[in-house]
Amino acid sequence: MKATLLLAVLALLALATFVEAAAITAGLTAATARATQAAEPAWMLLSGAMLIGVASAVRRFVP
Repeated sequence: MKATLLLAVLALLALATFVEAAAITAGLTAATARATQAAEPAWMLLSGAMLIGVASAVRRFVP
């Protein structure tokens, strides 16, 4: 539970730090418009791998 909460906080911090509100809206619109696209972009695979790595590190080192 702690790892999930920490992962959510880190994701929200990254989102708040690197993305503007207008870009979020544009990104959500583009994501819903292209929801049927079959191939995942490389950045989605890399971000997923990064999240799995962070979650495993948090699970290992946070009591």
